[in-house]
Amino acid sequence: MPLERGVSVPGGGLPDPALRAAFLAARYGTAGSGAFLDRERGGGPAPDWAGRGWGVVTAWNPAGQPRGRAANEAAQRRLRAASRWAFREGVNGEGEWQEPSLILGGVRLRDVVALGVAFGQAAVLWGAGQRVALVWLPASGVEAARVERWWLRPATAPVTDAR
Repeated sequence: MPLERGVSVPGGGLPDPALRAAFLAARYGTAGSGAFLDRERGGGPAPDWAGRGWGVVTAWNPAGQPRGRAANEAAQRRLRAASRWAFREGVNGEGEWQEPSLILGGVRLRDVVALGVAFGQAAVLWGAGQRVALVWLPASGVEAARVERWWLRPATAPVTDAR
């Protein structure tokens, strides 16, 4: 069922439009090497953290609902301990919604989804190089995991297409 260019949603269903807009507008990556989701490929090389089979997951603010700092930090420590993959410390979002994340290397899609579900997240990212999937999880309001396909655009590259 085609919805729009750049989106593949097997079986249909997307989360709340405001939540989706926040994920699509967020910056992902490390403090020194960030990227945005974009419909078009281009704008430079993939960030240095975006190799083969990478994922981005956080334990902060499950289901997109704000939680206190202490609870978020404790959950993030549990996420670090639960990761069986090499990871880099990452940062998702900016401003009031900026939160720590883990950028996992050499991870399979099903494994990053399982971590996101275990920590009550609305969505996770999984990719290979510049190709990335925004994977909506049941905590976002969808019935089962749903995938939107995007490209990474380095944070310094110009926007190629309006969302």
